[in-house]
Amino acid sequence: MLKDAWYDGGARPYRHIADVRVKAEHQAKRKALAYVFAQKTIANLEPVIVDAILRLRGNDTVDAETLDGRIYKAPFIQSLLDATVINIHPFRKAGVDYENIIYYNTNARLRIPAAGDDIFSKLLKDNKGLDLNFTTGDLLAECLVLMNARTETTIAAFTNTLYLIYKHPKVLYRLRIELDAACPAEGIALYKTLAQLPYLKACVEESLRVRPPSSFGLLRVVPKGGRMIASKWIDEGVTVSVPTYSLLRDEVAFDEPERYIPERYYLPFSLRPRAYIGRNIAYYKQLLVISTIVRLFDFEIPKEFELQIIERFNLNPGEINLIYYRRRF
Repeated sequence: MLKDAWYDGGARPYRHIADVRVKAEHQAKRKALAYVFAQKTIANLEPVIVDAILRLRGNDTVDAETLDGRIYKAPFIQSLLDATVINIHPFRKAGVDYENIIYYNTNARLRIPAAGDDIFSKLLKDNKGLDLNFTTGDLLAECLVLMNARTETTIAAFTNTLYLIYKHPKVLYRLRIELDAACPAEGIALYKTLAQLPYLKACVEESLRVRPPSSFGLLRVVPKGGRMIASKWIDEGVTVSVPTYSLLRDEVAFDEPERYIPERYYLPFSLRPRAYIGRNIAYYKQLLVISTIVRLFDFEIPKEFELQIIERFNLNPGEINLIYYRRRF
């Protein structure tokens, strides 16, 4: 099924992989971006990502640049979160700030084409070293959606997973047994080690079911001739969608769907051609960050506290008040 015309609403002259509607164009973009998110690419970037984690300090103020060349400072995360409230004052300015941040950093990176083996370099050349010939407009479009998809939903997933683990002492206890047996006492474990820990992965996957970072049902148009969907006939041209939040609470598929039970079987990123293209880096970041924090820190969350959900385009977690301190071994 093809994407609904809804995707045209926020589209710009240069389409990115998330809003392009023509099937052939989507396939071409997915093929070009497959190398960006290949498992080998992510593995080679491990030293870069670990270094970024170790340098987490201070605030998220970054440089932004307007189209007329004015450079200024803007808060990255808040501008990204507010940008998802589409074209509503006062959030519209935050959306402009986010675009200007991407504009500045994309142009800065283009000025140093030999900067190294980072993710941006995979947008310039394929795995054979051949130019992908993306225009500057194409690069800006893909960077806009990649930074959004790799940041906002990642932050939500981190917060939700840690909240659920620390709110369930038995889960925390079992997870720490697995981590302590496999990981070094200090520092950050290697991904090849973390990828072999089934309970760690289960904790992450179950949190994506209980508190999905995105609950939006993808809109698709029933093709010519109509289709039978869920035992009901749907005429051609009708827009159909299944909200993720509702689907993941279907009692037919999940016993006690409101409960956080990592032992259950769930594949959050699907399989085969429609699988989420960024699943490799999503797993990598989740396993790396969650394992490091759970091994090294204790959180105290008030027993009666419930983490609220802020419904924007995605589902963002609200504020969480907690006490954290270094874990004593």
